[in-house]
Amino acid sequence: METIAEYNYAKAKLTTLDHAVLVDALLKLAQESPSALMLVNGLISSQEERIALFRENMHSITHQGRRNRLSGEQIMDLLKRSLELLDPEQLDPKLGLALMEDFYSTDGWAFESTTELDFEFDWLYSKDGLATFSAFADRCPDADYVQEVLKRLLASNHYSARDDLAAFVT
Repeated sequence: METIAEYNYAKAKLTTLDHAVLVDALLKLAQESPSALMLVNGLISSQEERIALFRENMHSITHQGRRNRLSGEQIMDLLKRSLELLDPEQLDPKLGLALMEDFYSTDGWAFESTTELDFEFDWLYSKDGLATFSAFADRCPDADYVQEVLKRLLASNHYSARDDLAAFVT
């Protein structure tokens, strides 16, 4: 869908369909697309399972080998879907900040995977990631812990994807 009008039209039509038809369509997509499968897994998983999926996704990015290389597009998709797994309103803020530290640890792998997605990766880390980090930091009662995480993240900011985190340093 390329326009808001197309989106709204499709949404209006889909909301009239039977629930079972939509479930079948979503499951069919999940069988055909790793991205759709991640979306479905996130929807049907408990909070603990979503945390495990998040960690698994970060590990798959940071522990690539010669035989299991991820493309830039695959990394982008994993990162986007992984952020969707985290709910700052439901997760313990310290755990959320630790998970965000794992998220930012993927930046080298992401930027080295391709030059064609530099803008998109920059946006993902500096806007989407920052918004999630901010939500956890704002809820964290331990300001010292937030500062420790920030110092670690900013100490290894080799791709400038973490620059906007500096606004949180006190």
